[in-house]
Amino acid sequence: MAALSSKVSRSPWPMKTESVQYCLSYGSRQIAFSVIRSQRRSLGIEVLPDLTVEVRAPKRAPEYSIREFVAKKAPWIARKLAEFEQCHPLPSLQNFLSGETLFYLGRQYLLKVESGCRKSAELIGRYLWVQVEDETDTAQVKRAVEAWYRGQAQETFGRYLDKCLLIAARHDLPRPQFTIRDMRTRWGSCSPRGRVSLNLKLVQVPLDCIEYVIMHELCHMKHHNHSKAFYSLLSRCQPDWQEREKVLNQFRLT
Repeated sequence: MAALSSKVSRSPWPMKTESVQYCLSYGSRQIAFSVIRSQRRSLGIEVLPDLTVEVRAPKRAPEYSIREFVAKKAPWIARKLAEFEQCHPLPSLQNFLSGETLFYLGRQYLLKVESGCRKSAELIGRYLWVQVEDETDTAQVKRAVEAWYRGQAQETFGRYLDKCLLIAARHDLPRPQFTIRDMRTRWGSCSPRGRVSLNLKLVQVPLDCIEYVIMHELCHMKHHNHSKAFYSLLSRCQPDWQEREKVLNQFRLT
């Protein structure tokens, strides 16, 4: 039988949602998860790429029913966690100092920072050279690196969006509104209103994976689900999407 412990932090101010931390014992694995209550009707579980587990529950759902629900889903949770643990987390710059590792289009580069009057960031060989007024000012370096990533993402995503649209147009898929966002758990998304959003971190993975995510989201313009009809359309637009997805799944958002 699963053992459950909990910890709750309450606020004197009214909140739309309330989060409680629990721990579930499943075999030799300890599964930590949070229960987030809100105005919803059913229970749901999401295992996130950063190895956190979130359970969404109605405000009035009794604790025993949540416990039974999670215990029933424990094999699936453990399997998803194991899958994510096998992925390679994308390295993120921590201190923004010379010598740190970063990824761009699936390749590994080193950060090189120097002081100078010309504020710039440029990829030269295996280095991203960043020049700022004061190389010890990590806030300046961070802004320069993020601006460089965003500029590269804008150009690369736009180019591959145009490429994918040439194929998508044959299947009556319209040109979407397009944005770049910082997203925690998804490489991309498509809203019911036809707005495609791509994760800024997507520019760190190989080009084939970028093209796959774009085509995947374009197909959601017609099918806002993962039905057989959706995958049939995706297969017609991009016959090798499964191979591309396997490569993308080797990376884990952090």
